[in-house]
Amino acid sequence: MAEPDTQRPDGKDTPGGRRIGRAAATGIGLGAALVGGAAIAGVGLASKAAARTSRAYAVTDPDRVHVYPFEATREVAVPASDGLVLHAEVDEPEGTGPDAPTVVLVHGFVLNLSSWIHQRVALVEAGYRVVSYDQRNHGRSEAGDLERCTIDQLGKDLRAVLDATTPEGPVVLVGHSMGGMTIMSFAMRYPELTQQRVAGAALIATSAGGDGVVRLGLGLVFDRAITMLGPGVLGNLGRREGLWGGLRAAGRGIESRLVQHYAFGEPMPTETLRAVATMIFGTRLEAIGAFLPELDGLDVREALPGLRETPVVIVSGGEDRLIPAEHSETLARELPAAETVVVPEAGHLVQLESPDVVTEAVLGLLERTRGDDPQADADRAARSVPGHSA
Repeated sequence: MAEPDTQRPDGKDTPGGRRIGRAAATGIGLGAALVGGAAIAGVGLASKAAARTSRAYAVTDPDRVHVYPFEATREVAVPASDGLVLHAEVDEPEGTGPDAPTVVLVHGFVLNLSSWIHQRVALVEAGYRVVSYDQRNHGRSEAGDLERCTIDQLGKDLRAVLDATTPEGPVVLVGHSMGGMTIMSFAMRYPELTQQRVAGAALIATSAGGDGVVRLGLGLVFDRAITMLGPGVLGNLGRREGLWGGLRAAGRGIESRLVQHYAFGEPMPTETLRAVATMIFGTRLEAIGAFLPELDGLDVREALPGLRETPVVIVSGGEDRLIPAEHSETLARELPAAETVVVPEAGHLVQLESPDVVTEAVLGLLERTRGDDPQADADRAARSVPGHSA
């Protein structure tokens, strides 16, 4: 059931491979799994002190996984096609124009809607209506049948979110990593709806798939083994919450180093690394395992022709170890009218590492959907961030 409507505060103090694989986008989740193994290797069994605090570190309370709280105008319980309930939040600032598109933010694997905090604040301050939601088995959304942890189902879920929160009017879809894959899945499944209502799309640090090889920087053979064993290993570990939490408590330093390595390019503050880790560990391990083989077989390239007439911006991080910028280059070749933005020194979580750049790209996309100067569109195409080289 949806929560009662509440008023939103100003939000001004809100913080700041070459091939896609059985989830190249899943390296963060696998990195989280490797924390356990690294902790065992480094300290043996979890200490008694770690065991006592294990439940505090095994993040399972859905109210704790939104690491950057933001008071929405209203919360919506969205029924998915299989009956699972998705958690969505709607921001409706005063003065939103009647013709302005609603921006729908779709987060990536092992994250949740908190990963959009910077863009959400900026979009609301700019007067746009914003819908954010937690993907199934993530954040505050319900955990359902693991067999439905598929990209196709995520496309259906996005349709359910639109039906429940924005049944009419134009929308601009913004997706990071698995969220971008979700948008492409939606476009492939609902081509007419995409043509009629999707005024623009932002594809951030993502891929259309087609070549399944995990790239974790551990070597091809080991990467493949981790992927193949991941579902069973993570599922079994997920059923032992206390052990998982104890290992995490014993390996916090390792955890931060892994998040820094896989998620970011430039060194990030400890509080940011811990916030990202909390989102990762707030994702049920059995769900992480269930998504791995699905993401390895990802191929939503059929969706791309249906987006050629839609204004699109493609954003990538030059230091993305999970979905390297080559994947964005492939998307750009298939979507020649798209604007491309490369942030050379940023990693996979570019929206948290370089929030102003991503926000500018999304706001620029919104201007294009509302009739911006075509010459300005051409000038923006295929650019890198000012002051950097691609």
